[in-house]
Amino acid sequence: MSREATKRSEAPEPGAEARCTHCGRVVRETIHTRSQYRVDYYELHTGPVEESTFRRREDGPLQVYQRLLALELVITCADCYREPAIQDERERRFRPEVAAVAEEASA
Repeated sequence: MSREATKRSEAPEPGAEARCTHCGRVVRETIHTRSQYRVDYYELHTGPVEESTFRRREDGPLQVYQRLLALELVITCADCYREPAIQDERERRFRPEVAAVAEEASA
């Protein structure tokens, strides 16, 4: 099975099994004890964005932010997360505007 994410995960229904977007493995919830915790997966909320603006106050400065247009949930199991290619993919998905600038610079 390819380690590249081939589909976007939707948020699992409550009580349903969540699966890694990359390898398909069923992931478990984080386990907490008094002295430690065990994380089995990481969630990334990403998707297409557009630049938007707002003002906190009528006379305040204009604030610019990236507005998420459609949610794409990427679930990465702890095993896949260790792989540099998966980390690079997650970074590109998390900050697509930075990835686009880097691609333009290398072209």
